[in-house]
Amino acid sequence: MSNSSASAGNVVVIDSGLSSAWNTGRLVYQHDFYGNDNDVMVANANTHGALVTAEILENAPDVGIIALKVMPDDGSGASEANIEKALQWVVANADAYNITAVNLSLGGGAQTTAATTSISDELAALAAKRVLTVAAAGNSGDGGVSQSVSSYSADVNQICVSASTGDGAFPSWAQRSPTLTDVCADGTDVRITNLSGVTYTANGSSFAAPAVTAAVAKAQQAWVEQTGTRLTQSEFLDLARSTGKAMGTAGYFELDTDALLAKIAQSAPVSTAQSATTITVNASGAPAGGVNAHFKLLVDGKTVGQATVDSAAKDYSFTTNLTADQAHKVQVQYDNDGFVNGQDRNLFVNKVTINGTAHSPTAANVTYDKGALDGKDVVKGQSSMWWGGTLVVDAPAKDFPAQTAPANTTITVNASGAAAGGVNAHFNLLVDGQKVGEGVAGTAAKDFAFATNLTADQAHKVQVQYDNDAVVNGQDRSLFVNKVTINGHAVAPTASNVTYDKGALDGKDVVKGQAGLWWNGTLVVDADKSWFPSSGTASGSGAMASALSADGQDTVWQHLVAQGLEAAAPVHADAALSMADLGLSGDVHAHAALTDHHPDPLHPFDVA
Repeated sequence: MSNSSASAGNVVVIDSGLSSAWNTGRLVYQHDFYGNDNDVMVANANTHGALVTAEILENAPDVGIIALKVMPDDGSGASEANIEKALQWVVANADAYNITAVNLSLGGGAQTTAATTSISDELAALAAKRVLTVAAAGNSGDGGVSQSVSSYSADVNQICVSASTGDGAFPSWAQRSPTLTDVCADGTDVRITNLSGVTYTANGSSFAAPAVTAAVAKAQQAWVEQTGTRLTQSEFLDLARSTGKAMGTAGYFELDTDALLAKIAQSAPVSTAQSATTITVNASGAPAGGVNAHFKLLVDGKTVGQATVDSAAKDYSFTTNLTADQAHKVQVQYDNDGFVNGQDRNLFVNKVTINGTAHSPTAANVTYDKGALDGKDVVKGQSSMWWGGTLVVDAPAKDFPAQTAPANTTITVNASGAAAGGVNAHFNLLVDGQKVGEGVAGTAAKDFAFATNLTADQAHKVQVQYDNDAVVNGQDRSLFVNKVTINGHAVAPTASNVTYDKGALDGKDVVKGQAGLWWNGTLVVDADKSWFPSSGTASGSGAMASALSADGQDTVWQHLVAQGLEAAAPVHADAALSMADLGLSGDVHAHAALTDHHPDPLHPFDVA
């Protein structure tokens, strides 16, 4: 398995910030949504976010870290609006930053059924992008007498993690639910070592979730290497269940990351043409007893995703890979029909769209299998699902066309950089002036691989554009390009066909090519047409997946402000999050709790 940080992707930690006392890994982007600046570092050496981040890195050292701070420096509370802003940023930048997972070690509340919050839209959007969100189930358990999880972890579009003891049991404080808990992981006496070599032990679901987040990142890396695409939430959980360790309490299992990765390694897919498929269900529902209608989306009987719907009709999108040029059964399974205090819970499906082809629920190729999906009580398709059952679309083969041919060109930039003000050098890769990808270069030289389709038998200009030059407190940020390789043709930055266009890419201030880009500008390789053969035999690792930070990390945030994402509705005080202070004393505790619910119990954080 490759140790490339590009293929491992980047993990978002939405928490209380970072500390210089702890490993922050390859920090590729940071923003403080509470203070509205680009500095997430806090004075508290053992701030909760730093511990969570360090644990992720101890389990998955190859990932990049994106730190989004949503609390004041003392960790005293985070508004739901700031959490939503952070998730909106993730949705907007998930593709550009190759984000594979989000960690939400925020807890509080006692939900007994699937729940929606103001962040549900963002969680659904991330699930559709195959960015998996991992949420802590909470620490307000009562020995298992009550079956519940924290408020944010009850959303269907995230992975709910309950803390276990690591040996098949639950600590008394662990919140869990047989219907809402997706996976369990050790959250007791979790050992984390700081940069000074001092090891601490931490307790709480806040420290069970990072182990799952790290497993998600590693599983996605392995799956991309095998299939070229990422796992959906349901695919990851299917793998985790099949390889996990059954617990003493029926219905729960503990994560076994090694076994999960071993199964992926043994499960190389059959070489079959694939259709990258997007399925959109437009639906609404009628609640009963305060609970909205819920459905799962299946294809050929296999779960692809799920959603909870409210009274307003809206689109719910899911993505998956299916065998191309073959008919499939797309199934909308309504699974929580109920009648409470005179209220009748129902699901209304208005349309199912498969790769752009819309199917009405009353079309001739749609049926309604009431009750179990067993083909026994089948009627014509209808929009209103008054009973639990499955709307089945017999979708023809033409709805699932084969994917287009793979990219015919691979360009690899070997580069390193000198940082300034804690920000690394950033570059865009362009071909003939069109952006192909981008990367952030650390102090260690490494390969950044990009794949694209270019016109064959034609010369092209391959351009490495350095765009965030700066001097900060005496530190000079610079980019060093050691080599550019195009479909196997290696080019030195000082070769005769390489130039350095300083400043704007306008051909006005052009000098000979050089490795050290001391100023903003573009290294231009005039690549011969023979390097782009029509056979398209070049192979590559896919589009560059390194996280990015343009213009000293301000540009992306300013772009979001311009889009109006800063204008999230204010949240009342009773919807705020509070976080326990994390100092160095022996009875320090790591948890986050909704202040309008019972706070999580305090668990010791000790020096080992």
